[in-house]
Amino acid sequence: MKIAIIGSDKLDSMESNLMEAFVYAGHNCRIFDVVQTNNKIVSTMDKLFRAYFDKYDRSVFIKLAKKVNEFGPELVVCVYRFIHPIFVEKVKSPYRKVIHINPDALTTFEYQQVFASMYDVWFTKDPYIVHFMRDNMHLNAVYYNEAFSVRNHYKPNCSKQDMEDDINIDVMTYGTMYPYRVNMLKQVINAGIDLKVYGVIPHRFYYGELDNAYQHKYITGEEKAKILYGAKIVFNQMHYAEIEGVNCRFFEVNGAGAFQISDYRPILHELLPIDPELVSFRTIDEGIDKIKYYLDHPKERYSIAEKVYQHFIMNYSYDNLVKYMLEKTFE
Repeated sequence: MKIAIIGSDKLDSMESNLMEAFVYAGHNCRIFDVVQTNNKIVSTMDKLFRAYFDKYDRSVFIKLAKKVNEFGPELVVCVYRFIHPIFVEKVKSPYRKVIHINPDALTTFEYQQVFASMYDVWFTKDPYIVHFMRDNMHLNAVYYNEAFSVRNHYKPNCSKQDMEDDINIDVMTYGTMYPYRVNMLKQVINAGIDLKVYGVIPHRFYYGELDNAYQHKYITGEEKAKILYGAKIVFNQMHYAEIEGVNCRFFEVNGAGAFQISDYRPILHELLPIDPELVSFRTIDEGIDKIKYYLDHPKERYSIAEKVYQHFIMNYSYDNLVKYMLEKTFE
């Protein structure tokens, strides 16, 4: 099958992992990115014009639709949330399915282009949004679980204890250090815990609180998997707009065989093969207490991490996800 993905072609993006899984399954797949330049000034101007001038926004996506139609896919998978409805109108046909998969929290809906576009299926990871779309807008919304790449984020071929000795990290986290995340991590540091932070420090509203923990590195692929697996604990704070769902980090960490402590969500009872109370927290103080406990109990860490890993490798890879998407789209 020919498949077009509309989104980011950057390494380790959801789009690149979807494409890798589709190709591995034998499909002909290409990513079409509306961002056509690495020049930050040009791309920023393009983004501003698309945000504030509908005529310009329409023209950009009409041109993109032409490229996609020339490729001639049987399935178009849209990932960006800002895709203009005119694009869906131009590429949709009786012989082609156009679907949307939303990997982010509800705060990313921008001008609600997702709701204004007539997709065949809307895949979303938050049960709250699934019910809202189905019950209030009668959209064909389908719940899905995010995933990890078994070929890009694979568990290193050694024991967790050996990798922990090699990496030498007590607690780590990664991602963009938004203010809510900084405020939480400050409490971890203030509790005397040795924390390492990987990812992006924002250019606004950051005042140096994590400087001693910040590693000045953005991790991807094999390096990410090694650091996750080798850290004694990966601390995962969900975005406050993750109402009933969890983030992609949750799947990447477990898929790398790492030991994770995350915010509690009721859906953890469905996702995990263990009692989620063992590895989740409702308050930062509870999270800190669990970090300290598991730093002192390595055998429990190893046992839990392995059990969770075996469950995730069977159920939550991108290979599982693309199979599920195709089944729901063409059922």
